[in-house]
Amino acid sequence: MKVLVLGGRGYIGSRLVALLRTAGHEAIVASSRAVPADGLLRVDARDRAAVQEALRGMDAVVNCVAGDGTSIADGARVLAEAALASPRCRRLVHLSSMSAYGALEGRITEQAPPGPLLGWYDQAKRQAEQHATAFARGGGQAVVLRPGCVWGPGSELWVGRIGRWLRAGRLGDLGVAGDGWSNLVHVDDVCTAALRSLELPLARGERRSFNLAAPDSPRWNEYFIDLALAIGATPVRRLSGRRLRLDAALAGPALHLLRKGLQRLGRAPRGLPEPITPGLVALWQRHLHLDARAATGELRLDWTPYPAALQEAAAWFLEQESQARSRVRAVAAAH
Repeated sequence: MKVLVLGGRGYIGSRLVALLRTAGHEAIVASSRAVPADGLLRVDARDRAAVQEALRGMDAVVNCVAGDGTSIADGARVLAEAALASPRCRRLVHLSSMSAYGALEGRITEQAPPGPLLGWYDQAKRQAEQHATAFARGGGQAVVLRPGCVWGPGSELWVGRIGRWLRAGRLGDLGVAGDGWSNLVHVDDVCTAALRSLELPLARGERRSFNLAAPDSPRWNEYFIDLALAIGATPVRRLSGRRLRLDAALAGPALHLLRKGLQRLGRAPRGLPEPITPGLVALWQRHLHLDARAATGELRLDWTPYPAALQEAAAWFLEQESQARSRVRAVAAAH
């Protein structure tokens, strides 16, 4: 099968491309950050002509596009329209998110109606899913995957910055403020789900949705403590919800603006503390628990066990720290 992977240079997309090729598929990488000289396709997901050209000769497409709301929602619309116009591409696998459920709490299956929106990201993810539905209604076959928090080696969001916050004492045992479900899912499990979604028997015009979260994913407090112990960020601090909210409300906006300012000047914000946002504070105490039994059965997923995933994540984090120290020593020696 010839498969176009939009967002194929990202964290999930790059690992998916490797898995597809190992499984014998011809995987074509398309990304807004691609360098054509490397044999990749440079494609703005919002450019209808570019997407349509990239789909030429493809049997299927996997949408791993991330970014701002416009890239997510408008990109999904453009992709659905271009794929329907394609004479050959009839299978769309769309990477959505548990954020599509909004403010819902409790144990959530794929049939749950979405709750109130929590922000622009939720809205963009819902709009993108609607475009996947439109693709199916137009005669295509669509699979929507809703992963929780994708982690494992290489995960800056859920391993890298969490580890740095633990090192700095800004994160630890949060008490009731960290009792929400993490819904962690290993990146390789997400990629396997995408691969199996390409192979899933579907009728013309059918759309399926699957939650993706490891059955043994812990509550956030347990994860924070386990990761802290695994990387040696001890003793683990006990932090009050009030202190965490103050960090998010006071330091968060200032750090965010400073990082954006440096990026606009073309400077990397190295060494600058990362902001803990109010959205993260709310997530860590939110009692949404994804029910992923449908993916276990229909996509035949053997989930990566939490202890094994934790060991991999901690090893990657420690290696990144070691490399950073080596770079600092090399710069010091050069001066």
